[in-house]
Parts: sequence; structure tokens; C-alpha cells
Amino acid sequence: MKTFWHRLVNTENALRMATLLLFLPMFFFTQGSILCTTDTGAYLQTISNLESQGLAAAIPMDRSVFYGLFLWAGKHYFGIGPLLSQFGIALEPPFLFEILLVPCILLLLGALKLLKITFTQHKVWIIAIALSTATLLTPLPWFIFQVMPDVFTPLVFLYAMVFLQSTSRGTIILSTCVVLFAALMHHSHLPLLTAFAAGIHLIKPLRNNLGFSPQQTKKLFALSFLSWIITITLNVWAGNGLTPSKGSHVFLMGKLCENGILKAYLDETPIQTNPLALSHPEIAVFYQHKNHLPQHAWDFVWNEQPLLGPTGGWHHSKDLYKGIYKATLTSPKLLLKHVEVATAATVHQLLLNHAGDGLEPISPYGAVANELKKHFPSDYHGFFGHSAQQQSRINFGAFNQVYDIVALVWITLCLLLLYKFPNPQYAWLLTVTVFFVICNAFFTANLANILSRLNARTFWLIPLVCAGIVTATLLNLRDNHRQSTR
Repeated sequence: MKTFWHRLVNTENALRMATLLLFLPMFFFTQGSILCTTDTGAYLQTISNLESQGLAAAIPMDRSVFYGLFLWAGKHYFGIGPLLSQFGIALEPPFLFEILLVPCILLLLGALKLLKITFTQHKVWIIAIALSTATLLTPLPWFIFQVMPDVFTPLVFLYAMVFLQSTSRGTIILSTCVVLFAALMHHSHLPLLTAFAAGIHLIKPLRNNLGFSPQQTKKLFALSFLSWIITITLNVWAGNGLTPSKGSHVFLMGKLCENGILKAYLDETPIQTNPLALSHPEIAVFYQHKNHLPQHAWDFVWNEQPLLGPTGGWHHSKDLYKGIYKATLTSPKLLLKHVEVATAATVHQLLLNHAGDGLEPISPYGAVANELKKHFPSDYHGFFGHSAQQQSRINFGAFNQVYDIVALVWITLCLLLLYKFPNPQYAWLLTVTVFFVICNAFFTANLANILSRLNARTFWLIPLVCAGIVTATLLNLRDNHRQSTR
């Protein structure tokens, strides 16, 4: 641990400062303002509920409470203002930007640590090129400035890898805390971490070539269950039952509408022979609308009429929706359809790598405006006064074309070099990175929505790793050539 912290303050500080400076172009492009989606209002509203009603009442129906807790803690305890207030010195309320710096710094330190552990030679060049790629030529900067929990998703990967490869007890403890901290920020992180840890443990060639010990992979798997236990225990304490999310059944039904499985179920099981019709007569509503079901999950989830409300709404539909979902899994025909649509949705999600998803101008009268004005007045005036997002001055199209080209170039170069100059460690590093991105795409596409934002938050890890592998391979070839000509 002492060695790890010592390295943070030695001559490599210049490299770290340079990495932070790489975010400056995006900072000025957004005019120093935060970025928000409509979902930002729900997370900010958690702060209001915490302060007025307490933790139990603040747990949202449809998302994790922990990102809201993080923002609430930032409001009261992060930054210079809250620190000086403990000594009676009053300053302006904290800016959201200084709260967002916490995951940003963790992310940069995690990426640096992973690159330093993986590549033992030419570290400065490899880190400089790989992080320059990530911070300037991938969608990563958009997640740093957004008031959304997506920036925590790559933290799960980076610190899980550090956890598995580090031999320092202090670094292992630190990475354990960050992995758990990040896993709690979004419900999709719970199955993501569990599946990732299970895959690493079960794929023995991966473990052997990357030097992961079975003991460490088992510990990471156990750590993934700890995040489930904390989330479920909190819901049980709040009276929401034995569940990680009290509104998950609504989202599952929305996905059944979107992927066509609900329509197939209703066609396969007439209402006259459906056993659920006896205990839940409201199921008839689905049969009445089976030829006009919502095409997108969010249309079902956020539209009370004509389906969600008449079939029980958020609070009284759980038994019916769970019964329908279980029936689709016990039918061989529908189970096969589950596999087909899940695969198609995952592939669709993997092809999305664009920034700007959901960053349209926000209503000055909605939840985002109200909550910003209440908790972060300085950010409110900046965002609704002159922000580039509100004035639609950010051209996402040009950036996204660059992101696509850069990703394609780095991936192609990496694969060609690995084919020409095989290196099992590098090949398996790329494999484990892609595996994490696939896991994220699978769970977000099949439990939430197919959105660029949900895939781009992890896809940038692939160009980062590819840039590191290409740089390391070329520098090693140069060294070998110099030695052979001596």
C-alpha cells in the first residue's frame, strides 16, 4: 500500500497531470457545465426524499438509491465548501462538478494501475498513448461530465482487474472498496459483476495466462454477492420485500412487450385456458391489446395507460407480471425465443458506441430544473443559463464518426499484430475486456434498454486496451530489432 501511494506522488505525477489536462478540451467545449439527461432528475430527487422523508422512503421504484446517496453525500461532505463549513466558514454551496471529479479521479487511477500492472516495459509511452486515446478519442469524456451513474460501470472492470492482479494487501483492500462502491451505483452492475467474476473463474486459460489465482477469482465472485446482499437487505429493511428493486417486474414486462415474447405468450395461451386468468382477471387487458403492444420497453414502463395502470400499476402488478414471466420461461417454444431475442438484443447493443444519447435540451420546468435549483443553485444557473447542451451547440455526429474510426483502427491493428506476433497475455487481456463489454451489453439490452449510452460507457475500454497492446508490441519489436543489429 505504501508503495502504491508513494508512486502517486513521485515523478509520474507529471503523467497524471497530463492525463487530467486531456479532459480540458471537453471541459471548455461544454463551457464548464455539467451534462444532464431526463433521468438525472430522478437521481437528484433522491436527495430531496432523503432529506425530507429518510432513507427508506427515498429508495426509488426503478433504480438504485446509492447514486442518489453519493450525490447527497457530495452535497454535504465533498469539496472545500462543506469542509470549511465545519469551521464556521460559509462559502457557496458545492458544485456538482467537484462531486463528479471523485469517480473521474478513481477511473484515471484505476486505468493507470491496470496499465502499469499489465505492461512491465515502456510504461510511460504505453500509458500516455492508451489514456490519450481513451480521453480524447472515445466517448469516455461525456460520461465524466454527466450527472449519471454510467461512469461507475468501467470502475467495476478496472478495479476488478487490479484486485485480481495485485499482490499488495493495501491495493487489494482499496480495489475491493472501489469495486463494491461502483457495483452498488446501478442495478445492472449487480448481475454484471457476478457474471464477469463467474466467467473469469470458470475460464481456466484466461486465469492462467493473466496470472489470476483461483483464490482471488473466488473472492471476486463472493464480493459480487456482497453487493447483492447489501442492496436486497436495504430493500427488506425498507419494507420492499426480498428484492434488489421493487419495480423490476414492470421493466421485465416492458421487455416482454418490446421483444415480442408477450405477444407470442398470449397467442400460445388463450385466455380460456390460462390459469392466471382465474387469480388475475386483469390479465384480460393484455389480451385486448395484444395486437397493439408497445414497441419499446419505456413506452410500457412510463405510460400508465392503456396497459400498466389497468393491470395493477407499479404497486399491484407484481404477482401477475412474475407469473407471466415464469410461464414464458417454462414453455420450450418461448424459452427458445428468449434465447433468440436476448442474443439479437446483445449484438444490437454491442454495435452502439456513440456519445450524446439522451443529452437534449432539458425543460426549465421539469424535475432536473427543480432539483438543481434546490440543491445546486450555482449549477442550475450555469446549466439553464448558458450551457452548450441547453443551446444545442454540441455536434455529436462529428465526434461519433471519430470515435467509430478510432475504435476500428485500434482493434484492427491489435488483431493483426496479435496474429503476426502471438502473445497469450495480451490476447487474453483483450479477451477479458471484450467479455466484460459483452456482459454489460447483455444485461443492459435485456433488462433495461438498447441505448448507445449504456454500451458506450464500457466500449471505450476496448480501444484503451488495444492502444496499450499495439504500443507495447511495436516498442518490443523495435527493441528486439535494435538488439539483433548490434
